[in-house]
Amino acid sequence: MDLFSELITGVQDELSVGSDSSLFPLATVKRFINRAYIKCGSLFRWPETEDAKKTSTQLNIEYYKYPDTWRPDSVWKLTVDGTRYGEEPDGGPMAYNDYLNWKEDNPDSTEKKWSTQWRRYFISPTPSSAGTNNIVVWGQRNVDALTNDADVTIWSYSMPDCNEAIVLEASAMLKSKGENEKSGQFKSAESKQLLIVAWNKIKQDQAKYKKTQPFFLVDDLFSGKSNIKEQVTGNFN
Repeated sequence: MDLFSELITGVQDELSVGSDSSLFPLATVKRFINRAYIKCGSLFRWPETEDAKKTSTQLNIEYYKYPDTWRPDSVWKLTVDGTRYGEEPDGGPMAYNDYLNWKEDNPDSTEKKWSTQWRRYFISPTPSSAGTNNIVVWGQRNVDALTNDADVTIWSYSMPDCNEAIVLEASAMLKSKGENEKSGQFKSAESKQLLIVAWNKIKQDQAKYKKTQPFFLVDDLFSGKSNIKEQVTGNFN
């Protein structure tokens, strides 16, 4: 069950109707599949929705809007002119309130900091010139609506269990409108469980290849070197 047309057939099978149904017409089934797809796609930050976009610095402009299709507060990495901004060691953003306080306390600092606030991100130092596609941000986009019969979801051909979850959720929403409300609730719960299991498998697989990042820069007091304040990375393991 990979194509939009196959998802439609799956929902119709769950409802025991055909495309000529007056209770659940084809247009209604398609609309509810897309509603279910959006719901399933936003439950977790799936790897399939990770995205990167470029934009340009503007003279004396500190903050920039997210791409239109990205989820709020989802940017996790930012570079300007090929240089990574952010906190050590992984380039993460500062909390927005901390960023504002830091800017007040360090108005002339050249340290490369950034923060995100809902659907905007802030960079410091404020650009002193306009650039051309010199900002790169990584974030999370929303899923695209299914329109044509051959359209596929982010899980097609790789995670068919998640497509099954879409079918169950769409069926649940359609059934909740009538006397089958309890049946719809059961299908919705089953759909969510399929997605949770799939997500847990993804996190388990990612843990195999994601290296451990050091959490802190710490003073090496026992290095035997003359400069005992030499900083090294450490995890406090």
